[in-house]
Amino acid sequence: MRIAVDAMGGDFAPEAAVDGALGAELQCRAELVLFGHEGRLVEILERRAATSRVQVVHAPETIGMGEAAPVAIRRKKEASLVVAMRCLAEGSVDAVVSAGNSAAIVAAARHYVGLVQALRRPAMAVALPTPEGSVLLADAGANAAADAVNLAQCAGLANFFLKVTEDETRPRVGLLNIGHEPIKGTKAIQRAFSLLTRSRLHFVGNIEPQGLFAGQIEAAVCDGFVGNVLLKVFEGLSETYLKLLEFQLDPGLTEARTALREAFDRFQRRYHHEAVGGAPLLGVRRTVVVAHGRSTGSAIANAILVAGNLVRDRVFERMDEELEQDGILSELRHDNAFYMLEHLKSKWGLRHG
Repeated sequence: MRIAVDAMGGDFAPEAAVDGALGAELQCRAELVLFGHEGRLVEILERRAATSRVQVVHAPETIGMGEAAPVAIRRKKEASLVVAMRCLAEGSVDAVVSAGNSAAIVAAARHYVGLVQALRRPAMAVALPTPEGSVLLADAGANAAADAVNLAQCAGLANFFLKVTEDETRPRVGLLNIGHEPIKGTKAIQRAFSLLTRSRLHFVGNIEPQGLFAGQIEAAVCDGFVGNVLLKVFEGLSETYLKLLEFQLDPGLTEARTALREAFDRFQRRYHHEAVGGAPLLGVRRTVVVAHGRSTGSAIANAILVAGNLVRDRVFERMDEELEQDGILSELRHDNAFYMLEHLKSKWGLRHG
């Protein structure tokens, strides 16, 4: 197994990528390959006095966090992310981990690696904690905007990811919305509701944000803008909530403060982005893991371990096989096309009746 790390992607690159690879090497049996400016990477490795087997592949260009993704991957053929994705497509590596420009990661994965059959767009998946376990949030940031088919297919991706990774035969899927009624939300959400209601998925209807943590569903679907905002609000709120609780506790209650801190630390070790490492990019044909842009070496190391587990369990390959055999993504596209045709016929009939 060989895992590629986009060493030039992220706020703390390339140091964080090097530290992450060195940290993961102790726990991961995979060969780790850093893609980036060879001179800088070798210098950092030497500075760390590393006697590791981490390899370096020279990729002199870098895609910045603020660059337009489609333009960047076309113009910067020797960017670390692009070279890593090409190697993934060719099969010389088994996975790519990057904390770089998420739009560029998605664009490069689509262009070089490709999507599963009938899928329009991939989706990032992140597990959020609930009192009873967790709920899978998709999309968590791959696509800022989504139409009805994108949302419905995202539900299909979440369904099969949970089926492959958690042995959930019929996970309950909800559509994140501002109300339970089918008429609530944007036109895209309303049409996605209609598509999912007619689908073979275990669709339970619209879920309001507060319902995410009530144990009513195993997966929640939304566009990447809403999902990413929700994820970052959750990250900030958990830390703020602890500070508020500590502030309100009597200074003399040292035991209560200690217990509160220990409970929060346990929570952080399981769900903080540093511990989670990265989000799998569902719907691409090979393993791609998207790490947080603020990832430190510890987070990169955990993202590498996530990628290693996904490759070991053949999660992406099994999803590809299951989705192709099931045909749910094609059905959702067909149903939407049929809906659009009927809608146009209805409008034409009103005009010419």
